[in-house]
Amino acid sequence: MKILKDEIAKLIVDETGIEYNEILAALTIPPKTDMGDLALPCFNIARKLGKSPNEFAQETADKISSKIKDDSLIKATRAFGPYTNFFVNKAKFFSLIVNEFVNSGVKNLRLPDNKKNIVIDYSSPNIAKPIAIHHIRSTVIGNILGNIFENCGYTVTRINYLGDWGTQFGKLITAFEKFGNENKLEKEGIKHLLDIYVKYHQEENEDMENKSRQWFKKAESGDTAAINYWKKFKSISLKEFQQVYSRLNVKFTSTEGESQYNDKVDSLMELINKKAGTRHSDGALIIDLEKYNLPPVLLKKTDGATLYATRDIAAALDRWERYRFDESLYVVAHQQELHFKQLFKTLEIMGYSWADRCRHISFGMLHFDDARMSTREGRVIFLEEVLDRAVDLALKAINHKNPKLENKEEVAEAVGIGAVIFSDISKRRIQNVVFRWEDVLNFDGETAPYVQYTHARTCSLLAKADFDINSVDSIEGYEPTPMEFELIKFLTQFSGKLLEAKNEYEPFIIARYVLDLAKLFNRYYYQEKIIDNPDKQKRKAKLLLVLAIRELIAHCLSIIGIKAPERM
Repeated sequence: MKILKDEIAKLIVDETGIEYNEILAALTIPPKTDMGDLALPCFNIARKLGKSPNEFAQETADKISSKIKDDSLIKATRAFGPYTNFFVNKAKFFSLIVNEFVNSGVKNLRLPDNKKNIVIDYSSPNIAKPIAIHHIRSTVIGNILGNIFENCGYTVTRINYLGDWGTQFGKLITAFEKFGNENKLEKEGIKHLLDIYVKYHQEENEDMENKSRQWFKKAESGDTAAINYWKKFKSISLKEFQQVYSRLNVKFTSTEGESQYNDKVDSLMELINKKAGTRHSDGALIIDLEKYNLPPVLLKKTDGATLYATRDIAAALDRWERYRFDESLYVVAHQQELHFKQLFKTLEIMGYSWADRCRHISFGMLHFDDARMSTREGRVIFLEEVLDRAVDLALKAINHKNPKLENKEEVAEAVGIGAVIFSDISKRRIQNVVFRWEDVLNFDGETAPYVQYTHARTCSLLAKADFDINSVDSIEGYEPTPMEFELIKFLTQFSGKLLEAKNEYEPFIIARYVLDLAKLFNRYYYQEKIIDNPDKQKRKAKLLLVLAIRELIAHCLSIIGIKAPERM
């Protein structure tokens, strides 16, 4: 509705002198369609001008009515009590929006560059452990937020900040020396590392704990043997991670890790002590945040080993130096809320004015059929196994519904992966998500397969119609049906939904929008003649609308990271 609101706002500015943005923000949709397409509540504006709302509403309606021309987007204005209501020239609006979508395509759906930089930290698995199903939330939400901000004109830096350092590596090296096998490591990769990690915790004793601490201290000191183990485990992990990311259509600008800040610890400690103050507590080095009603930040343990809070401070400083970001987002589960409060408060008391640009984008937990997952205990559901099963189930559904479909395996991959991604954003991110197979792969429910199938339906319609975009000179003057007008108004809401998703850091808004668009189109498909319309202008107008809807569905799915098959 932006183009319509823009025209109305400019007309009212000319008559009242009230600021454009104030009018734009005030415009609303009337409760009934017979009351118009947009309405201006006149309470606040009239008060500023010393008039009654009803008087101002009527006065504004009269003045704008006198300026309406045949080619205007506004057909008529009318006062309803304290509201000035606007009726759209439906034929003009329809042809304008359809042509804009068809001629400009996806370019029209992106907002202009705004010269702002945003850094998004997401996924961030620990190396030497598999990407499990519970990792999907940070990975998917962060990736979609990156796509949303890019579509809003931002320069986006996507960081996969790996957990590739810490005392767990001392444990893993100890476990590998005690239980590991080079041949199994080569063949099984991360799965072998997981097996020995679980076994370590099953047999853990004081001697093993001491060896683990020694190995990690060696690693921090640059010991060759310890570093070689670390490099090997990291290389294996990155290779397997990438296989999963590729299937999820997830991308990163940079893959980094806690380890790259290991050699900066000493200078960082001096800087923190100078700017924020540190002290020893029971042998550990801390930042005391008691006066801010927060627990202390633990920088070094009693054995001198550093913790991830230390490295997170180093990473934040490094990102500011490299990117001078307008915002820095950390897409991490809500359980880490306290950690980020401590991190951001530490940056603030160190005197960094950009600390308030850092945001913790929290999310609820994923429950997979109520299964409890713990890496230490071995009860882990690998994300790749979930993706494989989703694809297998999608292939079975395709074989049942459309056994002659070409490229069935490729389509099944798109449908299965899409189902898993969409299920993760089926609710607002702060809510918990329960993953159920019967829900996520339902072709008739509020799912990705339903939206993908709708996209395929638009493609099929256009193919069956043998649609020639130049078959009729123009659709100017075509009067849309009520449902077509409803659809075209819904198309124009996309940019507003995109901004809303950006402002709220909420992928669900795009998911909900494209789902509602698919539902609205399917109602249209079943209720109106599209291909079999004898009037050439009407047929072309309807097919152009289908083409615009196809483009928008595909674009929304691309933002979510889901492919849009042309046939299903």
